[in-house]
Amino acid sequence: MKNKGWAKPVDLKYGIAFGFTGFVITLAGWYYSTGMLDLRFPAVIGVGLFGGGFFGSLIKRLYKEGEERKANSIFLAVILVSGIPLIVEYIHDFLIGNWSMWKLISIFVFTYLICYGTFRVTKSKR
Repeated sequence: MKNKGWAKPVDLKYGIAFGFTGFVITLAGWYYSTGMLDLRFPAVIGVGLFGGGFFGSLIKRLYKEGEERKANSIFLAVILVSGIPLIVEYIHDFLIGNWSMWKLISIFVFTYLICYGTFRVTKSKR
């Protein structure tokens, strides 16, 4: 019988492993570079690595099972959640005159990724 759920325990295990490892490495690096122990910054890195490990293993499993549309939809959702606020902030910076080449490149890269994700969702099977 095929599992119809979104996540398997192995996906969560990978996510937890990546998140905890990222938290510990960032906490150690932060402490050795600044000499103070602040848990906020490593927690953000750990959560980012948890999300990346979790969604990466989930998308890989969905592709293996032939669920391309779900995998592409997750990819597009992650890009939209992370890209739209960045694009809006950088366009605001351009309008007030606080711009740099990296901000312009970031806008084009995220716009490309959004278009690419939309294309993959519309062209995917199932």
